[in-house]
Amino acid sequence: MEHTRFVGLDIHQERITVAVAESRRSGMEEYFGEIANDPGAISKPSDRLGRPGTLLVLL
Repeated sequence: MEHTRFVGLDIHQERITVAVAESRRSGMEEYFGEIANDPGAISKPSDRLGRPGTLLVLL
């Protein structure tokens, strides 16, 4: 069964704040942290959040 994970991004000039919400019944929501606003820094959290069978939805 495919799982959906919603990722919220609050983008600023230097930093991006990341929050995650699960689509499962538990519906966990959590603050994931802040990352630098550059392509190399963005790929690391997306690799950690995206697991096999998980659809990432960026909001």
